[in-house]
Amino acid sequence: MKQGIFYLVTVLAFAVLLLGFASAAGSITTVEVNGVDVTASGATTAVFAGETVPMKVIFSSTTDADDVIVNVWLTGAGGKVASTERFVVLANRPYTRFFSVPVPFNIDPNDTLTLEVTVENRDGILAQKAVPLSAQRASYITELLDVNMASTVKAGSTMPVDIVLKNRGYHDSQDQFVKVTIPALGVTSKAYFGDLSSVDQPGDYTLNNDAAERRMYVAIPANAPAGVYDVEIEAYNADSSTVANKKIAVAVATSDNTIVSAISTKTFAPGEKVSYTTTLVNSGDKIALYEVVLSSSSGLTVSTDSPVVAVPAGNSNSVKYDVSAAKAGTYTFTANIYSSGNLVKTETFTANVQGSGIAGNATVLLTVVLAIIFVVLLVVLIVLLTRKPEKKEDFGESYY
Repeated sequence: MKQGIFYLVTVLAFAVLLLGFASAAGSITTVEVNGVDVTASGATTAVFAGETVPMKVIFSSTTDADDVIVNVWLTGAGGKVASTERFVVLANRPYTRFFSVPVPFNIDPNDTLTLEVTVENRDGILAQKAVPLSAQRASYITELLDVNMASTVKAGSTMPVDIVLKNRGYHDSQDQFVKVTIPALGVTSKAYFGDLSSVDQPGDYTLNNDAAERRMYVAIPANAPAGVYDVEIEAYNADSSTVANKKIAVAVATSDNTIVSAISTKTFAPGEKVSYTTTLVNSGDKIALYEVVLSSSSGLTVSTDSPVVAVPAGNSNSVKYDVSAAKAGTYTFTANIYSSGNLVKTETFTANVQGSGIAGNATVLLTVVLAIIFVVLLVVLIVLLTRKPEKKEDFGESYY
């Protein structure tokens, strides 16, 4: 029963096709592909996968016809690949139309394609012709079959990029690499995709297959300005290179840092050493590294024993500054605090140095001590100079 239905459908199809030819009111005299006339019996020309080939069609009609359109179909391309606008055809006049026909990528290494040209209007087909094309792949060509990545990424984060790579060449692709670059940010990531076969290997998805999929990771700098950037994806090896382009929007990361200085102004005496304190709070979800860079007015000495501070996520730490000045006056100093190369905050402090202080008292005390020593030495010298020498007693000779 099923075979009978199949034969019936086949017969009806051939009948419709013959009816179309019988009712055709014109003829296609010339079909040129890449400058070669392929309408002659047995004539053919070679085309390569992925290229776009020029095509010329010359036809005429035995009757006037309205709303005529010329369509070009190519097997393996998924349907119609080119067509004209609708136009009026007058009887017995040759018409020439030009096309650009894209040859599909996904053809077998040695494949024969059929190019079908139809001239038709709303009443039916006026003329049609089918010609063979000898199709083959280029020796070395790799296609970026798919590139999947987020459209927006946060500065300081890592962006995953999923890439599917396929060998469309006639030969195997050896040592295939993929490189992802964001030129404006100076960012590059590279991955090795291995060898790709020229034909698919059924059941083998890891070795010598004609396609490979990898996830790559691209680190976005924490100091990247907000904006839209070009992303270049290049698949390459020693024999070929192909490039795909994407765009990514970079959003500036919200600050996870809180910088607090409880007291920014202090008053103290010359020579006295005092301390100021800044508290660093990391409310982010990963450890933060802070760098403290100090600058101060002339005459003020400022130092810290913690120029670099690591603060775990959700914790805080303090930085102490030791400050002193030899002379009275009003001084200022600043602490520039950086994180991941970015200036997080600048804290400004004031030192009011008043009075003579310890240094002045020490000078007075030293002067007094030196004066006392000088007086004592002077008195000793006078005593020594005014003292009379003792006389020796002269005992005469004694005789017994």
